[in-house]
Amino acid sequence: MNTMEEYIRLEIPTAWVQGLFPQTSDSIREAIRLGLHQIKIQEALKLYQSGGVSLGYAAEKMGLSKRELIREARSRGIEPLFDERTICEELGKCHPE
Repeated sequence: MNTMEEYIRLEIPTAWVQGLFPQTSDSIREAIRLGLHQIKIQEALKLYQSGGVSLGYAAEKMGLSKRELIREARSRGIEPLFDERTICEELGKCHPE
């Protein structure tokens, strides 16, 4: 197993970091990390809303915790995707077909 981290180089327009003080490499890295984290959340929620995957799967696929993704979904007004069969299974009251 390779434990070495890989890096990418990125050029950022100065205007993008305008107002970010101090403009150190650490503060810029943190801004990028936070932005990428928000993009992961958005992508996981899109995947979930497209149907066919659970919040847990979407979270795992994007490297997020399920708890965090549930909190984000709630804060954005995204309701759980339940159909009659899902509710029946959750309640354990399904009748064999």
